[in-house]
Amino acid sequence: MTNLSSIILPVLQDMEESYLKDQLLKFLPNQEESFSKIEKSFKQLTSKVQDKERLQLFFHSWSQTNNSAMTVAGISNRMTMLVHKNQPIADKEALLQSITSLNRIVDEDLAVVGRVLHSQLFYTMATNICTDDDWLSRKYLNLSAYDFKAWKDQNSLRNKDIMIALLTTLIHEIYTHGEVEYILPKFESWLTNDYGFSEEDRDKTLAWISVHCGPTEKNHFFFAVSSIFHYAKAMNVDLETYDMEPIIKDYLAKKSAVMQDVMEVEELSL
Repeated sequence: MTNLSSIILPVLQDMEESYLKDQLLKFLPNQEESFSKIEKSFKQLTSKVQDKERLQLFFHSWSQTNNSAMTVAGISNRMTMLVHKNQPIADKEALLQSITSLNRIVDEDLAVVGRVLHSQLFYTMATNICTDDDWLSRKYLNLSAYDFKAWKDQNSLRNKDIMIALLTTLIHEIYTHGEVEYILPKFESWLTNDYGFSEEDRDKTLAWISVHCGPTEKNHFFFAVSSIFHYAKAMNVDLETYDMEPIIKDYLAKKSAVMQDVMEVEELSL
């Protein structure tokens, strides 16, 4: 049976031996409760035609857990700020390599390669399914989605330790790889069977999901790994002093709370 773990864990097992690999394989398989909640929410969403307000709540809140290119760009800014402010750097070449790897995570998102901003692809998907773009209204922002983004921004942009930002990005990238691979066939069947989309319209609508499948997010994960190792060298950081369990648990607990909340609200009072 295909589930999030069955997609994510083989990628981790393909990593070269390292403390990062040990930490990921130690703690990610223990998050089955969160994975199950997320899987259930996507199964519920794609099981039938949904009320329009449900769709609007879903896509607005879900968007807050995705579309993180600006966050990654912000981490890159923080790293170049070290040079700008003449902070002590043990190896400037390694810092450049770290930034170079980090920036490869958002090439597609920012249309540096490809022709369309990925935020536009998400807009097209949500708008086609919701039938208009009212889903953009902040009244559809679930509190758990707000909490997820605030936590992620705190880790990535405001925590004084940039390594925390990079480790948070690492978890986001490997999780997102699992999510898009898991949901694509479900969304394809849903739009075809329940909404009557033609194959052409379905594929156009789901381009945001499909472009992240295959090697895309997997490559982003390995770029995040590379950025971490280079940053550790640049700043003389001992990775083995970092416990990844809190980041992994918090990320997936907060993500699963978003997905559970947007599908379990019985009456929408917006």
